[in-house]
Amino acid sequence: MNITKREQEILTEIESNPQVSQKYLSEKLGITRSAIAVHIMNLSAKGLIKGRGYILSTQPLISIIGGANIDIHGISLRRIKPRDSNPGNLFSSPGGVARNIAENIARLGLPCRLITALGQDQNGDMLVKNCQELGIDTRYILRHGEMQTSTYLSIIDSSGEMLNAISDMKVINAITPSYIKSIEKTLIQSELIVLDTNLETATLKYVMNKFNRIPIFIDTVSTIKAKKILPFLDKINTLKPNLMEAESISGIKIKDLSKLPLIANWFHDKGLKRLFITLGEKGIFYSAPGESGIETLPLQKNKIVNVSGAGDASMAGLVHAWKEQYSAKESAKKALIAAQIALTNTDTINPSMSLKHLEDKYNEQYA
Repeated sequence: MNITKREQEILTEIESNPQVSQKYLSEKLGITRSAIAVHIMNLSAKGLIKGRGYILSTQPLISIIGGANIDIHGISLRRIKPRDSNPGNLFSSPGGVARNIAENIARLGLPCRLITALGQDQNGDMLVKNCQELGIDTRYILRHGEMQTSTYLSIIDSSGEMLNAISDMKVINAITPSYIKSIEKTLIQSELIVLDTNLETATLKYVMNKFNRIPIFIDTVSTIKAKKILPFLDKINTLKPNLMEAESISGIKIKDLSKLPLIANWFHDKGLKRLFITLGEKGIFYSAPGESGIETLPLQKNKIVNVSGAGDASMAGLVHAWKEQYSAKESAKKALIAAQIALTNTDTINPSMSLKHLEDKYNEQYA
């Protein structure tokens, strides 16, 4: 569901005072009362407000907490030559693991909010505007006056494989336990919470201890950051690492994929409910009570443009599958399809991502 920036502003005012008048809204937002009336009618049609006194819809949202940044990608026209200048293409786009997951979720038609920290700068303004255009609830994004919006730089080979990356994400440390506590009444109403491990360990601990009655999904981000969740595995509903990240957390090395159940058993013994290990072109390993295995999907290598957003798309696929109450096996298939859609576009998020696209590709591969 998409809402405009103006509709978001009106919702914020109504949330603060459900009895607010159209005259007040007109004066506060600097638009005519007739325009306010049209916006309110549209919000009512979308089910976001209802009844007298602008009673807000109580539909629970998916809360995504973690990093948001500007992605700068350098894609080489040929195989990268180390320590040399390589001709290629440079472009930038909105990014960050949590933000990417939120965009994919929104494009799949699921209502969601993003909780992150941005600088009071042009990049931060652009990211907020982009999220609002997608219909993502941005009311709880923290804007920091002294630190800049995060930036992520990646170098991608002509094959589409990422060779290296550098991230400057200091501002995310502003999402502290005290900030989470300040929006606790909002978070407690979440249908599901997705976290990325860009968050500080203290914040991860606070969220998982305070909101563990809500299903919590974790994207592990990197081998180093993945280790932060080790003490909290029993609080997690769904964990999505790649193989290196799973090995980093567990300390178990897997040289033969047939041994993946060993690592799954380790995680389940620690209290984890569901595990999805992404294996690149070899598919995805899934493990949950009563079921486990590897799902694969033929990759059309000639169509792979950028692998950067595949993991974020696969998490959105898992969220969608959870909403539909699919089994772990079917969830793995949805994650693979979402990842495949992401691979075929230069942007981190494929703008063609949609529920229809996901379902069409799923039926094409598995029906």
